Amino acid sequence: MKLSDSKLKVIIAIITVTIPAVVTLLAYLPPLDLEPDTVSKFYILPKINAIINGTAFFALLGAWAAIRSGNIQLHKKLTSSAVILSVLFLLSYITFHFTVASTHYCGSEDMKMLYFFILITHIILSAAIVPLVMFTYARGYMMQVSKHKRLAHITWPLWLYVTATGVIVYLMISPCYPI
Repeated sequence: MKLSDSKLKVIIAIITVTIPAVVTLLAYLPPLDLEPDTVSKFYILPKINAIINGTAFFALLGAWAAIRSGNIQLHKKLTSSAVILSVLFLLSYITFHFTVASTHYCGSEDMKMLYFFILITHIILSAAIVPLVMFTYARGYMMQVSKHKRLAHITWPLWLYVTATGVIVYLMISPCYPI
């Protein structure tokens, strides 16, 4: 079954609105009422998220190198891996924030502004990157090469930034976790 362009746009629009809505809702919902021992086990998820983000970062670098060298099959595999990793990250991120209360930055005042700059740009771009990745990936999958290429010039550096800053945010906030 071939997906029409209008159906693709509707699906991407729904996903693009749903993800930030769910993540925003998590900020206002109290975490699950779990035993402290159970909650403490969820603190492994941010480290896993950082590993997922770091792996996606390197998959994106590899995808770029592969397409530069003309290896389309490897490019497809690495890009697909980055998409899968991003979905896994999102599921893990939602699980963590559904079960654990928010952590506040505890570092020095000097680093606080840098942390918030990185965090805010990461959050804004992580929301913006969703439709870009989906359209870019879909165009590539459908072999609409010129459209894929045009979008990839915007998507790739932003996606790379989001994956890198995800790791940086983790490294900066992890000393603040209560465990």
